[in-house]
Amino acid sequence: MLLRTRLVLFGIGAAVLLILLWPLLHAAPDGLEHGELTQFVGRFHPLVVHLPIAFLLLVPLLECAGSVRRWSRVRESAEFVLTLAAITAFVAVFLGWLLAWSGGYEGKLVTIHMWSGFSLAVAVLLCFVLRAWDKRVYGAALLATLVLLTWTSDKGGKLTHGETFMTRHMPSKLRTLLLVRVIPNNVQPINAASLNAASLISTSVTATPAPSATFFAARVAPIFENKCSNCHNTEKRKGKLRLDSFENVMRGGKDGIVVKPGDPKHSELFRRINLSPDEKDFMPTDGKPPLTASEVKVIELWIASGASSSLPAIEVHGAPPVLVSDLPVLPLTRDYRPQLPLITSLEHELGVRLVPRSRNPEDGLILRTVSAPERCDDAAIARLKVIGMLIVDAELARTKVTDAGLKTLATFSNLRAVDLAHTAVTSAGVPVLARLSRLESLNLTATVVDDAGVAALRHKQTLKRLYLFETKCTARSELESRDERR
Repeated sequence: MLLRTRLVLFGIGAAVLLILLWPLLHAAPDGLEHGELTQFVGRFHPLVVHLPIAFLLLVPLLECAGSVRRWSRVRESAEFVLTLAAITAFVAVFLGWLLAWSGGYEGKLVTIHMWSGFSLAVAVLLCFVLRAWDKRVYGAALLATLVLLTWTSDKGGKLTHGETFMTRHMPSKLRTLLLVRVIPNNVQPINAASLNAASLISTSVTATPAPSATFFAARVAPIFENKCSNCHNTEKRKGKLRLDSFENVMRGGKDGIVVKPGDPKHSELFRRINLSPDEKDFMPTDGKPPLTASEVKVIELWIASGASSSLPAIEVHGAPPVLVSDLPVLPLTRDYRPQLPLITSLEHELGVRLVPRSRNPEDGLILRTVSAPERCDDAAIARLKVIGMLIVDAELARTKVTDAGLKTLATFSNLRAVDLAHTAVTSAGVPVLARLSRLESLNLTATVVDDAGVAALRHKQTLKRLYLFETKCTARSELESRDERR
């Protein structure tokens, strides 16, 4: 009787899933946007999708714990949790398909993730039925479902964070065993060979492109790569637009040609990057960092000069100077890749993450501690000193770093951004950060720093952003520090 009931529920669940998805199954993602309401509802997918994941991971724990006589009653909860996993899986799949169908997405990776999510929902339903039929078959099905969950989650992570999201920090031995080749990002190089980066390094605050470098390769392509290609590449073509090569840029997207050579004002791409961030057509979308004023100017000059892929950079006049901080911040002979074994070892030892800033291995690393801020203290910073010159951003909010750690941090010569919000640093230790010649952003929110502590930083020429919210700095001091950076 119980098995019959489960089969009925399985049939009803499968039917509901197909009914919900039927309109979308006949209208696969086409790279076009369809309706404001559907986009609004679909964007709940990233929130809801974590529910079936959590429930499904809890089921085997309950089943295993229930096999112990002392906790045998725990197993009774597994059925209820599995039911919740099945229900929320339906909802997550529906919202995911709705988001992909209406949000202007398309591409092989998008399609694979959608169908794998659909298959996962069906697999969870099947586990629900098998649990009352045969425990051994149910166990094998549950294991297979967890494998499918891992694979589906990997595809989702790649869609959001890039092709190497799950493999970038894989231990080297495991990487070798699984024949995984790690590259810093999920997009293909954009005429990188024509960019002689060594010629861009200068001892002054600006640099000049090599005479052989084209303006597109030296100035425009890096902007597309850093700000646009995550949503407009071969695997994820939002709006049917790809910006990962010159040919694809000029081909345009669902709205037709996005670049009109010689006419930036009537070029759709230029129009969108100039919109207000709260407008629907603004690019980049989804809260990603907008282009800076200098980057917008570079795009404008490129289009105005004919949107060529071969025009030498030295023939384009009026372009904003290339700041040293906009270039690879490390000497070209200090590539982080030879240090990967050491970097991996430090990550495991200290519980921090050392993430490549971009696909260019000479752009340095981002120190991230958000997953376990309590593990990062002065001693951890001291251990990182051996690779300090490779770190360009240090995200240290809510860590145990104190003034003693700042002394070490001040030796990280390539640091550009430091987040010390909600830490125990004081006005006695902060001034040492003025030694960082490339420091552009410093966050001291919710610390005990006062006016005296930031006095040495207020007139630092490289510092563009200084955050003093919830500190002991006076309102006037905080306002002045921000005004000086406008």
